[in-house]
Amino acid sequence: RIGYWRYITIFRHLKENPEYQLYPIFKYFENWCQDENRHGDFFSALMKAQPQFLNDWKAKLWARFFCLS
Repeated sequence: RIGYWRYITIFRHLKENPEYQLYPIFKYFENWCQDENRHGDFFSALMKAQPQFLNDWKAKLWARFFCLS
């Protein structure tokens, strides 16, 4: 969800300041943000269904990586 909110913040900034939309692809940015949100929901459900992947040192390392990126 952190990434989703980052994208939404960027989208809102570009919507309020269209002069910063350097590439035409930003016209489709809102749909892409929503798609990223759905990916996050799917990944969350997948991890909750497989708790053995959440409770070891590798999981903690991956979590730290994603929080810092």
